[in-house]
Amino acid sequence: MYIWGTILILPAIIFALIAQLKVSSAFDHFSQIPSSRGITAADLARRLLDQNGCNHVAVTQIGGHLSDHYDPRKRTVALSQSVYASTSIAALGIAAHEVGHAIQHQTHYAPLMLRQLVIKSTGFVNKLLMPLIIIGLIASLCVTSATIMGMPADNFWFYLILAFAIIYSLSFIVNLITLPTEYNASSRAKKMLAQSNFLSGAEEQSAVARVLGAAALTYLASLIVSFAYMLRFVGLLLSLTGRRN
Repeated sequence: MYIWGTILILPAIIFALIAQLKVSSAFDHFSQIPSSRGITAADLARRLLDQNGCNHVAVTQIGGHLSDHYDPRKRTVALSQSVYASTSIAALGIAAHEVGHAIQHQTHYAPLMLRQLVIKSTGFVNKLLMPLIIIGLIASLCVTSATIMGMPADNFWFYLILAFAIIYSLSFIVNLITLPTEYNASSRAKKMLAQSNFLSGAEEQSAVARVLGAAALTYLASLIVSFAYMLRFVGLLLSLTGRRN
């Protein structure tokens, strides 16, 4: 497991970078192409929400680039500045995707509800990642010491690797649950836009599909990266456990 995880990490990171470049390229391209209907992303989101019984969900504007999301706690579709007032094909696709998440919440879509439960239960764990990395870097300066931070060096490294294994395993689980949630939201978005008159013809629908497809790759990349790191640290943990035994 450790060997396979180590082998996979570099290709996984490269794939993640390619996926990020692809979604940025798709957004930049189709954000320059206005939809023929001239509706803004904010208006589209509002209408789709109302049509699907989500009148209570607000549509708000937030800062950041491609920071669009649905907040299930506040029941809010938050659209970034470059999307909110835009009439572009890319903006409409992103807005419809976030509405898809709101509808998932409204209909109690199981993967979304499970994802929220897992994140709520383990959200604090990800905050430990950076402190653990810093501790590991500092401790590596004392790699020949018999004790580190007041405990035997063997125990210190075992518990540090255990912490990393837990964090990356939870990250993999969250990403695994997230993937069907995101693909389903995109599927809902494309279906809603196809059944409405907010897009004109198959060409605009195809453009939306390309934007959403590129975005979906980033979630797949996150899953693969977390899987590689999980394999590496769980494999290392099992190796250390065997030595301790």
